[in-house]
Amino acid sequence: MEDSQVYVFLIIGAFCLLIASLFAGNVEFVLGTTETSYYGTLAISFVLILIAGIFWVSAARSLKK
Repeated sequence: MEDSQVYVFLIIGAFCLLIASLFAGNVEFVLGTTETSYYGTLAISFVLILIAGIFWVSAARSLKK
C-alpha cells in the first residue's frame, strides 16, 4: 500500500504542475484583462507549483525510508 502512495503523490504533483504551467503559459495582459485576474492567475499557478513540489518531496522522502 505504501508503494502505491508514492506513485499517487507523483501523479498528483505532475498534474498540479501541468495545470500551473498551462495557466502561467497562457496568461497575457491584453485588452480586457484586469490586473486582478492577471495577478490572480499568476498567484494560482505559483501556489500550484508549490503544491506540486510538496507532493514530490513527500514522495521522495517516502522512497528514502
